[in-house]
Amino acid sequence: MLCDVCKKQEAVIHITKIENGQRTDMHLCAECAKKQSQFAAFNDFNIVDNDFFRKMAYPNYTGESADEPRCASCGMTYSDFNRAGKFGCPDCYEAFKEEIPPLMRRIHGHSKHVGKVPNRGTGVFRTVTQIKRLRQHLQKLVRDERYEEAAKVRDEIRVLQRQIPQQDASKEG
Repeated sequence: MLCDVCKKQEAVIHITKIENGQRTDMHLCAECAKKQSQFAAFNDFNIVDNDFFRKMAYPNYTGESADEPRCASCGMTYSDFNRAGKFGCPDCYEAFKEEIPPLMRRIHGHSKHVGKVPNRGTGVFRTVTQIKRLRQHLQKLVRDERYEEAAKVRDEIRVLQRQIPQQDASKEG
């Protein structure tokens, strides 16, 4: 889609404004967005860079470098991955193993899969899963020295533990 102002460059910013029930869509290229006074707050950001995945993992990334990692099997660079959104071969996971964990942490908040609770799961299963999450939160609070909040979470864990039948309590750890 072309920029609504210059009608020459590709639009990289899409703004939807709703005033008095009227919806107005605006599509701007990076240059025109920087010139618009109402978007002056965005001038500190590098909105020209389309390296979405690299920017997610490394917010200070400014562009390609000569020593950019490259997959030995298929020749894909990390910039190629940014543009395609997927790796070229299974060996790319090894070639880009340093870039993947920071990317996952920025997108999901952690780089370890913690699982899901089934919608039709039993009450005990849900409670055990909630206790595990609260324990992780408790550890973070203690690490951050937020002891008052940690005490409340600890008490909440104790209440939940009393809801679990004894034979299931031994399985939760």
